[in-house]
Amino acid sequence: MSKKILLTLFTTSAIVGLPTSAAAQSGGDVATDSGEIIVTARREAESLQDVPVSIQVVSGETLQKQAITSVEEVSKLAPGLTLVNAGSNTSVTLRGVTWQPGSGTPATPIYLNEVPFDPANTIVSLYDVGQIEVLRGPQGTTRGAPSISGAITISTRKPDLEQFGGYVQGQYGTADHWDVQGAVNVPIIKDVLAVRLAANIEESEGTRIYSVNSNIQPKYRDRSYRATVLFKPTDTLSLQAMYQRRRTLKQSFAQVAGTGSPGLAALGIPANFNGPALTSADRASVSDLPSYDDQHIDLLTANASWEVFGHTLSYNFGRQFNRSPAVLNSNDPLNILPGFEAFTSPSNIGLPKFTTHEIRLSSLPHENRPFEYDIGWFSKHSGGAGINFFAPVYLPGAFGAPFQARPGQVTTPDPRYVLNSSTNIRIGQVFDSFYGNVRAHLGERTELTAGLAIVRDRVPVRLDVTTTAAQVAFARFLPAAAGGCPSPLLPNSPVYGAGYCEVTQPASVFPSEIHNDKYTDALYNLSLSHKFSDAVLVYATTGSSFRTGLPAINNTGLPANLLVPEPETAKSYELGVKTTFGRGLRINAAVFQLDYKNQLTTFEGVSYFNAVTARVAQTSLAFYRNIDARVRGFELEVAARPIENLSIGANVSYSQIKSKGGLVPCNDPTKPITSANPINFCASPEGQVLNTQAPFQATVNGSYEIPFTENFGGYFRFNVNYQGKNPNFGNFRKADGTFTKTDAYAVVDLFAGIAGKEGAWDLGVYAKNVFDKQVELARVLTTNSIYPLFAAPAGYDVVRSSRPREIGVTLRYAFGSR
Repeated sequence: MSKKILLTLFTTSAIVGLPTSAAAQSGGDVATDSGEIIVTARREAESLQDVPVSIQVVSGETLQKQAITSVEEVSKLAPGLTLVNAGSNTSVTLRGVTWQPGSGTPATPIYLNEVPFDPANTIVSLYDVGQIEVLRGPQGTTRGAPSISGAITISTRKPDLEQFGGYVQGQYGTADHWDVQGAVNVPIIKDVLAVRLAANIEESEGTRIYSVNSNIQPKYRDRSYRATVLFKPTDTLSLQAMYQRRRTLKQSFAQVAGTGSPGLAALGIPANFNGPALTSADRASVSDLPSYDDQHIDLLTANASWEVFGHTLSYNFGRQFNRSPAVLNSNDPLNILPGFEAFTSPSNIGLPKFTTHEIRLSSLPHENRPFEYDIGWFSKHSGGAGINFFAPVYLPGAFGAPFQARPGQVTTPDPRYVLNSSTNIRIGQVFDSFYGNVRAHLGERTELTAGLAIVRDRVPVRLDVTTTAAQVAFARFLPAAAGGCPSPLLPNSPVYGAGYCEVTQPASVFPSEIHNDKYTDALYNLSLSHKFSDAVLVYATTGSSFRTGLPAINNTGLPANLLVPEPETAKSYELGVKTTFGRGLRINAAVFQLDYKNQLTTFEGVSYFNAVTARVAQTSLAFYRNIDARVRGFELEVAARPIENLSIGANVSYSQIKSKGGLVPCNDPTKPITSANPINFCASPEGQVLNTQAPFQATVNGSYEIPFTENFGGYFRFNVNYQGKNPNFGNFRKADGTFTKTDAYAVVDLFAGIAGKEGAWDLGVYAKNVFDKQVELARVLTTNSIYPLFAAPAGYDVVRSSRPREIGVTLRYAFGSR
C-alpha cells in the first residue's frame, strides 16, 4: 500500500470519523467499571490511589489503541522511562539510571508474569498483554531482585475459565511494516481449566537505515507464539503456566554521519574513498554488509498460589532458553575496507542456564489483626559454558602490499596476514535474596511498612584469550648486510616479493583471568503513608539497593584491573502525594533523591591499548566503571475526564544525575595511548551532569469519543512525547573529551477511526511522528581500529537517530471473552 493511499485513508477517517466510541476490552483491563485502576505493585490487587508507590499503568487496551507492538514504544507513554531495543546496544533507563547488557544485575528489572528475565529478551514484541506497570523507587524487599530506580512488570492475558473468545488484529504501515496478532481462549472445564493461545507475526524494514554501499535492505522479522494454561481446581488453589517461543531476525546497518574521509595524499588515499558526505537526516550507512542477529529465545513461567490457614503460599518459576546461533556484528562501520566487511562473531557455547525460583508466604488481611506480613526467598542461577567472541585481526599485508595498496584495491584478505583471536568468557551468577515485610495499620488511615532483604551474590568469571599465528609484512628499508631482510628471522615475503619482509607473530595463549567474587548485603525499605481523606494520600519512603557489575564483555585486551567494576550501592528517599477529585481528575506527584556509591556507569568510545592485538581500540557499551553520584528529580501525573467522552492526561518526569567527583576513563589527546599508558583517566568534577538521556521528559495524551449510533462510533486520539535538552554524557563525545548537548524536541502521534459496540471491531488509521522529527540520540567518535595501515581519517561518527514518520492502518475484530 502506497503512502498516498495511507494518507488518503487518514484524511478521510479524520473528516468522517473524528470522534470515537469507547472500546471496552475484557480479560486484561486495568480499570474497574467505576474507572478505578487496579495494580499489583505490592504483590496484591489494590487501587492505584491507595498504594504509596509512584506507579504508571499501561493497559493492553492502550497498547491496541496506539498501535504499539514493541515494548520500546512504551517509553512514549511513560516519561522518565527509556527502552531501546538494539541488540547489544539494548538499554533500560528509569529515573535517569541506565542499564545495558554487560553492566551486571539490571538496575530496572523487567518482570514477565512475575519472573525477572534478561531485559534484552523482553524488550521485543508486545501482544496479548493484560497490563504493564512502571514501578518507581526501591523494589528489593518486595520482589526479591534488587532495584533502586524501579521495576517494570508485564502481565500477559490470563485464560478465561468461563467463556470462549478471542481476537485478531492487523496493522500495516510505512516501510512495509505489518503486524498480525491474535489469541483464542478455550475453557476446557468451565471454572476449572482453560487454555489461551496467542501469536504475533511482524515484519518491517527494521531501523530504516540503508547503506549507500549495499543493495541489501534492513529487515526485522519476528515470530512469537505463546500458550497459557490456567488450572483452578478450588477457590483457594490456582496454577498457571506459560510457554513462549520467539524467533527474531534483525538485519541492520550502523548509521553514520560526517563528511566522509578527506583522504591522505601522502599515501595516495583519495578523498571519500569510504563514502559520501552524510547527515543524520540521511539515515544512511556506508557498510558493505549489515549485522545479522538471529534470536531463538523461549521463555517458561509457572505461577502457583494456594490460600491456606489464613495465608497465601505462592511460587514463581522462570526458565530462559537461548538457542540463538552466532551473531555477526559488522565491525567496519566507517568502511575503511571498501568491498569487504569484517565481522566479529559472539556465540553461546551450548545452552546457557538461566533459572529463577521464588517462594513467598503472605498473610491474608484479618479484621482482628492490625498488620500483615510476608516472607520470601528469591533465587536466580545463570551460567554455562560461556560466550565465545571470534574476532579476526588484519595485520599489515592482509589487504595488499603495505603502503602501496589503496583502500578497495584488495577486497579479500590474505589469510597469511590475519590473526584470529578467540575470547571465551564464562560468566555465572548465583543470586539469593531472603526478604520479609511487615505492614502495620496505625489507625484507619495511617500505614507503616518496613522491609528487609539479605542478598547473597556470587559471580564466577573466567576469561580465556587465544590467538593464532600470523605474519606481519613490512617494506624492506635496509639491505641484509645492514641487518635487513632476507635473514633467518626476517625472510622475504613470499606474497609481495623481495621488496618486503615479514615477521611471525606467534600463536599465544594468554593467562586466564579468574574471578569468583562473593558479596553479601542487607537491603531495607521503610514507608509511611497517611490518608488525610478518601481523596488524598501522602507518603514518605526510603530504601537501599545493591547490585554487582559484570566483566567488560567485548572489550578484548583490556588491562586486568579494569575488567570487573566494583559493586554498586544506593539509598533512596521519596515524598509523594496522590489525590482524586471529581470528573475523574487524578493528580499524583513525587519528589525523590538517590545517592549512589560506585554507580555503574558506561564509558563507550574510550581509546585503550588492546593487549591482544597490540593496537589502540575503543571500549564498547559493556565497559563500565564506578563513580559516586546523586540523582534528584520529581514526577507528576495528571489525568481527567472533563466532559463526557473526553479523557486527557499528562505525565512529567525530571531526574538529573550529578557526579560527586572522581576519576573516570576518558580520551585525552595530550596523552597518547601506549602499552605503558593503556587508558587515560580524567577528573569528573563534582556537579558534572551524568545523564545519558534528557533529564526533563513529558507526555500529553487525549482521546475524544462520540457514539454515532448505539452500535458504533468514531474516535480521535493523540500522544505528544517531549524530550528536553540532553546532556549526553557518554554520547556525542568531542575530541577533547567533553560532550555536545542536544536540543529539546517533541514527537506527535495521531490516531483516528471507527469502532463497534464494546470494541467488537475497530478500523483505524495512525500517524506516528507526524511531523517526521529527526533527532540524533547518540553519537560515538569512532576511530579506525580495523586496519590502521589505511591511515586517512574516516570522516564519520557512528550515530543513532529517532525513528522516522510511520503512517498506517489497523483493523481488529474481537469476540466472546476477547
